[in-house]
Amino acid sequence: MQKQALAIASVLLSTLLPIEASAQNFEEFYIFGDSLSDVGNLFERSEGLFPPSPPYFEGRFTNGLVWVEVLGLELGLDHNPANNFALGGATSEDVLEQVIEFTTTTQPLDSNGLYTVWGGANDYIDVVPGTNPADIDTTTTVNNISNAVKTLIANGAETIIVVNLPDLGRTPLGLASPLAADAFTAAVNQYNRNLNAALQTLAQNREVQIVPLDVNPLVNEILAEPARYGITNVTEPCLNEATNTVCPNPDEYFFWDDIHPTAAVHELFGEAVLAVLISPQTVIPQADIALSVARRQTQTIDARLQSLRGVRETPPEQRFGAFVNGDINFGDKDTSNSEPGYDFTTTGVTAGVDYRVTGDLALGVAVSRLSNDTELDHDLGEVEVDGYAVSIYGNYNRGNFYTDTLVSYGWNDYEITRQIEFDNRRATADPDGNQLSVDVNGGYNVRAGNLSYGPTVGVRYDRVEIDHYTEEGAGSLNMAVQDQEAESLVLSAGVQAAYGFNVGNTTVTPNFRVRYEHQFANDSREIETELLTQPGIPIRATTDDPDRDYVRLGAGMDVQFSPNFSGAIDYETVVGREDYTDHGVRAQLRYQF
Repeated sequence: MQKQALAIASVLLSTLLPIEASAQNFEEFYIFGDSLSDVGNLFERSEGLFPPSPPYFEGRFTNGLVWVEVLGLELGLDHNPANNFALGGATSEDVLEQVIEFTTTTQPLDSNGLYTVWGGANDYIDVVPGTNPADIDTTTTVNNISNAVKTLIANGAETIIVVNLPDLGRTPLGLASPLAADAFTAAVNQYNRNLNAALQTLAQNREVQIVPLDVNPLVNEILAEPARYGITNVTEPCLNEATNTVCPNPDEYFFWDDIHPTAAVHELFGEAVLAVLISPQTVIPQADIALSVARRQTQTIDARLQSLRGVRETPPEQRFGAFVNGDINFGDKDTSNSEPGYDFTTTGVTAGVDYRVTGDLALGVAVSRLSNDTELDHDLGEVEVDGYAVSIYGNYNRGNFYTDTLVSYGWNDYEITRQIEFDNRRATADPDGNQLSVDVNGGYNVRAGNLSYGPTVGVRYDRVEIDHYTEEGAGSLNMAVQDQEAESLVLSAGVQAAYGFNVGNTTVTPNFRVRYEHQFANDSREIETELLTQPGIPIRATTDDPDRDYVRLGAGMDVQFSPNFSGAIDYETVVGREDYTDHGVRAQLRYQF
């Protein structure tokens, strides 16, 4: 019954959170470890004698599904018992033997598989009680587990979840004796430190993804505030092995027996691993958002440059011009297998002043203020950006030819929220960033009465950087995110047309443009994060390849109210980008003096 309930819940969850269910595109799930991951192997080998079921659940060392089964359901992976080699009572040496036997008989390993290694506790359970903490040596255990990981890597595994040890001193077994509790705690702390150091070395291989779960602080967080997880008893086992009786409310207990957690806690472990596994994916949109912000701050000046093209001669007393515009940009991107989708809205104000040096040349400077609000799909988080930019621009006309040039530099303040399903945690950060944009456009205007039209060509370069940041608010799931940098280099070619006519004393000039754009840069990028509690073990994700070819369409209207005062309104959109929409509307007022 419990299996069916979890399976139904998983189907519903995968519908709501598709990136979590399929982000990694894993094909198989391979498990190595001890009783915490055993789904019935020891039960089968002992011909149904151990663990006795019931009260244990179908050969598992708990009262329900174990964490790897929960994680498999969350990822949409069918559990294959033949891929689970974990065995109750296994020591770290036994875990290493599981891996060696598997890699000997399976060649090559599935590079698209997900592998888990969790063991080591049984090295200490029967040895540590009564031992002087100063005499504890964890070297052998660390070597066995790290060699198991190393063996998987050497044979082709690319994504390996490695779980360290919880504080065995806080289990009912450890609490039975203060001396045992101290020794357990000392052994586990030493083991975890040394395991982290060993994994740091292995993680330097950029072809391999080691996903660490620091279960030690996670368990301590649950034990410190059990009520928020629906747990009321954190010191006693639900199962009384002496009387073979079971508590009436096992889901409210942390411990099933004197060492193993209940199925409710296994479910928490599975959810925590999932949160760590997908954490880099939630970071991926940030640099794309920054590029969009950079582009938008330069595009707001396009309308002013367009109006300057039409001014051939300016009286000496009207060489100065000033403008102000407001802009709104909105759209969305659909979720893919490796990136979360999002909806975005950007609003901004730009003001500038320019001076016509000659009849052919005008130079100007503008300042921009912009705000972006992006919400990730499926409640995965939010990114807010406040941006400021200073731009220098120029327009040069010679005959029917023209050239527009723009250089812009800006500073961005980010407020980033990552929503984590586990315990409904929210991780926040507020990094800074910067942007540089260079935009050069040229064209030829054919004039036939009130009609002007002609070809256009252009190149636009954008570079954005987001500083390294560390999260707060998510406890043991807080991440550090390394510096991010992204570039875009777009070549465009198109046509534009405008037609002016008078309405009373007002001149109205509708315009239309279409440009084909090709992206040369902005290749797929690698995102690098790490758990704050597991430094030096980067968790990486690679972005999708960008859309290379698409079309930008725009239409607007310029209104000359008087010789000195004019305004414009404009709409622009992009077509041809896969699962992406982008719409922009801006209005501008100009004054010549």
